[in-house]
This record gives sequence, structure tokens and C-alpha cells, in this order.
Amino acid sequence: MSGRGRCHARHPWSDRHLEGTALRYGKVSFRTQLIGALAGLGMMVACVGAPAAGHGADRKVVADLGAFCRPEVIQAVVAKLSPAVTVREIANGPKLPGGANFVAATRDLPAYCQVTASFVTNPKTGKTANLLATFPASWNGKYLQMGCSGHCGQFAVSDAAKPITTITNQGYPGESIAKGYASWATDEGHEGLAGGTWAIRGPGNVDREAIEDFYYRADQVLAALGKKITVAFYAAATRQPQKISRSYFNGCSGGGRDAFVAAAYFPEEFDGIIAGSAANVMGTAFQMAGIPAATLRSEGAFIPADLISRIDPLVKAQCDKLDGVEDGLIQNPAACDFRPERDLPRCAGNNSDGKCFTSAQIETVSTLLTAVTDEDGNVVQPGYSVSEVQPASFLTPKRPVDLAARDPFPDSDTGSTAEGYWPLADAFLKVMIHNNDPGFYTRSLFSFNVGGPGPVTGYRIVIPRSEALRVQDQARRASGHFPENAAKLIALNRKFLIWHNLSDQVLTPYMSINYYKKLAKRYGGYAKLQNNVRLFGIPGSGHCSMIGAGPDHFDALTAMEDWVEKGQAPDSLLASLYDPSSPMVDPSRKPLRTMPLCKFPEMAHYRGTGDVRDAANWNCPPNDTSMLKVGASGRQAGVIE
Repeated sequence: MSGRGRCHARHPWSDRHLEGTALRYGKVSFRTQLIGALAGLGMMVACVGAPAAGHGADRKVVADLGAFCRPEVIQAVVAKLSPAVTVREIANGPKLPGGANFVAATRDLPAYCQVTASFVTNPKTGKTANLLATFPASWNGKYLQMGCSGHCGQFAVSDAAKPITTITNQGYPGESIAKGYASWATDEGHEGLAGGTWAIRGPGNVDREAIEDFYYRADQVLAALGKKITVAFYAAATRQPQKISRSYFNGCSGGGRDAFVAAAYFPEEFDGIIAGSAANVMGTAFQMAGIPAATLRSEGAFIPADLISRIDPLVKAQCDKLDGVEDGLIQNPAACDFRPERDLPRCAGNNSDGKCFTSAQIETVSTLLTAVTDEDGNVVQPGYSVSEVQPASFLTPKRPVDLAARDPFPDSDTGSTAEGYWPLADAFLKVMIHNNDPGFYTRSLFSFNVGGPGPVTGYRIVIPRSEALRVQDQARRASGHFPENAAKLIALNRKFLIWHNLSDQVLTPYMSINYYKKLAKRYGGYAKLQNNVRLFGIPGSGHCSMIGAGPDHFDALTAMEDWVEKGQAPDSLLASLYDPSSPMVDPSRKPLRTMPLCKFPEMAHYRGTGDVRDAANWNCPPNDTSMLKVGASGRQAGVIE
């Protein structure tokens, strides 16, 4: 089982410590802000792997890093590199005086130097993006690039020195620094959390250069440039020639999208790529905007949070035992036969007493759990998992007075998604795809239907096929979910580790599952595919392992290192649960539960005796195919069979 290890008291990141960090990013509902930032598109894990891993003769030690970590010194190092780099302080990132800051060694971390700079992403136009680099005093010779979150424009979860980076990268706080990685991230060519206002230049006019940087280019340029800077930095600091021994990419949510894009379009830059709960922009925006639109169909279509909370117990009663043990986890939600139109308690009339659902409310629930299709019944975006349905799934900006308004949520693109994901989706469709056309309204794309052609018959969001094709054509480089684009990664024998939270309330796990099934069909079956690409589902856990009842924290980076550097492919990952309601955990405490996460299509099986909360009493049977079973829930969600 990959990821074996023990907790280390030298990483005492408590809730209080992390909340203090959170205050530096703003005081408004830290968890809500993070979930919002992570959407589309701590010590988090089971204390796996020793923090000092990698110390040895192969380390390159900078004896005088404090003297070297000065803006003018680093600028001189990068002056001859191409494309051009300018060391400077940036607006949406750590405030480093002049663009560089030295941090002395502490009980928790070795000494390191952080650098912020702008770099040219398109020499023809001079377009730039910002970067953040973290150089430990003891370098392991490796390069790590971290994905961003949401529509990027910041470093909230890609700063290697902040404990909250574990939300997108798993592992433990400070892991990359402790291991000795030179860690890198970019804001992808714009500043600020807003979904798309940064790309607007006027009516019908957008900054296509900034959009291209966001889609793929900033990460691709950084992948090559970051390595050159790393080699130059340590060569100058140690006064010895240096080289990169290994290179990795890691990210979740929007950062998972970044990882998929890297795997699809420039896999040669990385030995291993880790993608968690990744967004597929080919369909995500239609779903994120379509569900809020569904709640506006009528006054009665809105569902209050206390009524939504009644859904999960009904699902658990029907589906929890499908894996052979009733333990509060649904390991394969696609295998459930739950149908909202049949299984939710229906009110006799149009008024709910808080214990039953009106017909309109049941239809709204169905838009969440049922695939988005085009008018011909083709699945455009799979529905959400039926497990752990949460009120957050139906969040929208302030409900409009005029439910029929063409633009129901004007001026909602403020950078906060505390009230839902309409701003991200609307920005993508209106600004990036329709070039800020003043005559285009995202809401106009949606109709709602039941039945019709194709296997998905539930009440659902329907969009024009022409719009799905438009997105595929105009934003192809923003998505790594085209199976044919994995050919280069496989031919180069690179490693791609995918994980997805199976109760993800922001980015449906069926995007990853459908993609993986297509890969297996295209590249010779699961056994052959697993030489290069492995998928792990995390039951009972929400977006990027931030909430949930299931063990969802594991050491992704160590698992990838073992796969690439030792040839030990991860058959399973040891996951731990610390706090079901928060990503902030105290690793000095015993986990509430541990469990193996099995490589798809295997599913963890309880041995029949012992505490179900102990991973020792579970196993991943070889050649098991339990995760391939699809019931009515999965079928209506558009899961490939």
C-alpha cells in the first residue's frame, strides 16, 4: 500500500495556526472562500512519509541562502534567461519586499527563499504572467509545479510555504520544502480572484492573450522556464553546475484542470503528474450555470437548505450497504438505484411543509443528479454524485426579484463564490466563449426537459449542440479531457495519477471516471493503461477533500515519487479522516478513521471482522471490478457503462 508512514509531531499545524494563516487571505468564511476559489473551473493527510525524506548525499546545500536571497542578486541570475523575467513584488500573492524574502529554519521547516516575479508568456506581444518560486536551502534536485484554483489570478493554495497548499496538493504542510523541492506556481496571466472581469476590454472585446495564458500558456511557459531558473539559481548559489533530476506537477480543482492540460499538451515537461478533482471546461460551465437557472423556473423551484439536508439520509438508507457493509460511506454512488422523482417524498400539493418536496423541487434536484444533454440526448456533462448531496450544491447569488430576467445575477463576478458558481460559469461562457457579446445571455442557453432521445431520461438541463461544439472548438486547449491527447504521455512512459472526491459538490467525479473509462477503451484496457495512468476515487468526501465523512487525506507526492523513482506503482493509497467538517486537522491526534483507496476499477472490501474505521480491516482485491457497476443513479448521471 503506497503511502505507509507515521505522524510526526514536528508538523504541529493546528486549526488555530491555519485559521491565522487564513486571516491573511481575508476574514470572510475561510472554508467557503477556499471552496469557492477551488471551483472550476492540512496537515491534510494521514501523516504519511517522513518530513525529512530525501536528506542525503544528493542534496545541494546553499550555506549562505540568506545573503543570496535578495532581489538584485536573483535578478542578475535570471537576466540572461529567455523569456524575460523581472523580479518584483506582486499584488495577489505573498508580499515579498522587492520580490524576494528569506525565511530562516524553524522547528517545522528548513530555511528557504521565496521569489515573486513577472515573466513573458508571449515574446511577440510582451504578455506577462506572475510566478512564485520557493527555493529550500537544501535542494533535492527536483522541480515541483503547483496548479492554481478557480479562474486563478492568485496564489491562495499554490504557495508552498502556506499550510493551506495541502488542500490542492494533499500531503502535509510544508512537505515540498521539507523534501527539498524547488516549488513553482503562476497566477496564469492575470491578477485577482474574479471569474472573468479581468478579461473584459469592452462590449464585444476581450483580452484573448490573458485568456490563452489562463487556458494553458502560462503553465506551459513556466514548466520550461522554471526549470531553467532553478538550475541557474542553485548553480549560482552553490557555485557548482546543477541539473534537474525529476520534475512533477500537482494540483486539485482548477489546479487539477491545469494538471490535465499538462498531461494532454506538454507531458514531456514532467516525470509525473497528479490531478485531483479536475474540472473539464467542456461541460462544467453549462452545469454550474444551468442548476442556478433551474431554481429560477418558478417561486416553487427553490429548495431551502433544511429540505436539501433530508436527501442524503434517504440515499444512505438505500445505497450504503451496496459495498457489503453499512458504515456511512457509499463507495460506488454510480451503482445506486436512487431516483429523485421516485424516491423523494412528494407533497400532495404545491406547498412543502419542510418534510416533503413539491414536484418543482424534485425537478430541481433532478437537474443536479442528471446529466446535462443536448437536444439529441447526447451527454454534454455528467450529473453530480448522489452521495452526500449538500445545500452548497444549490447555492446561487442573491435571488432576483424578477425570476425571468435575462441576466438574473448581474455584477455577481466579484471573485467570491460564497453564493455559488454562477459567476465562474457565466464569465467563462459570456466572456471567454462569446467574447463579451452584449447581446448574449448565458441563461438563454438553457431549457429543461424530461424523456426524449438517449438513455438519460430524467428531468435535466438541455443545451443546444451548437453551443457544446463552440466550447470544444474555442476552449480546446483549456481542457485535458480529450482521450486522444493522452497518447504522448503514454508513449513517453510518463506517470499520471488522478484522484477525485466521489461526493464532490463542485466538480462531479463522473468527469474523471468517464475520462478514465474512455482511456481504457482506447489504450488497451485497464491493466495496460495502469502502467501509466491510475485513478483513485475517494468515497464520502467533498471537493478537494475539504469536508466529508470519508477518509480523504493522503500523501500524493510520495506515492508519485515511489512510482516514478522506485517503480512502485500505487495499487492503493492510505487515507485518513481527521475532521469531517473541516480541512484543518491536527496530525498529533489519532485519525478518526483510515481506509485504503483502491485503484479504479477496484473497490475496497471489508474483511468481515474488526473495526470498520481501521484500514487494516479492508483490502483491495486484485482484478476486482466493483467500481464498474452502474445503476439507475449512474445511468441518469451519464456515467459510461
